[in-house]
Amino acid sequence: MKQIIYVDVLVAVNLFVNYFLLLTVAKFFHISASRLRMVLGAAVGAFGSLIILLPPIPVLISFLIKLVLSALIVITAFGASSWLFFFRTVGGFFLTSFGFAGAMLALWYLAAPSGMILKNSVLYFNISPLMLLALTVVCYAGVTLLNRLTGQRQPTALFCYVTIYVKGKSVRLTTKIDTGNSLKEPFSGYPVMVAEYHCIEELVPNAVRSYLMVTAGEKREEVQPGLRLVPFRSVGGEGVLPAFRPDCIEIQTAKERITVREVYLAVSAQKLGTTGFSALLNPELMTQGKRIARKEISL
Repeated sequence: MKQIIYVDVLVAVNLFVNYFLLLTVAKFFHISASRLRMVLGAAVGAFGSLIILLPPIPVLISFLIKLVLSALIVITAFGASSWLFFFRTVGGFFLTSFGFAGAMLALWYLAAPSGMILKNSVLYFNISPLMLLALTVVCYAGVTLLNRLTGQRQPTALFCYVTIYVKGKSVRLTTKIDTGNSLKEPFSGYPVMVAEYHCIEELVPNAVRSYLMVTAGEKREEVQPGLRLVPFRSVGGEGVLPAFRPDCIEIQTAKERITVREVYLAVSAQKLGTTGFSALLNPELMTQGKRIARKEISL
């Protein structure tokens, strides 16, 4: 029995589905992404759904197409601030997509709803605009419930993107604005941002890299030029972190972009959190950046 597929309905349904899959990933990983970028990412997936019009594709080829399409969707929606961030978000989106597809496949086999097609890993529903609106409300409620059940309830205002610039190179990190971070470099008094080593490895100067490579118990050499040691104290104990001064950092929130030059970057060999971010920002840097911006504007 032949079934008619309306291309406009196909694109609309998959735009809707992909947007909420991206919203789920963003909430779970604490990603502060703009709605416009997520809509554009969902649009990439929606137009990719046109492969349903092709003849049946072998499972392996369909899997590879889905993987490449997931990468394009995620890059469009969230960018790729680091390889770890890229693989984490692609993996999250890929698994979420397959979970959704599995649920739809189960629905297809158990209920066999009329007008539903699942082909080449693409979903098609021949539904009315009113039903699509109702599903939007239901899915948003489901995402919110999932967010609460998994304990991911920290406000997105506590997260931002920070781009670090060092000698012509740059790295963009998903960063938590940590109200408990009041670290300062002892000599200059500049606020300190902390980042995971593996995320900024290409920016780290040799002096800091050498300091980190010394194993516990070994005698460290004298502090080399360009290296600063920042004392810290936490629940787990106290110690020092090697730090260096970048050319500048650029803080991007949902509302503004702030450039800060009077900052030190401390490097942690350990992970800073369970998931969702790879750096901790001293809140004072937000205030300092705003003061610098106002000073430059007034000149």
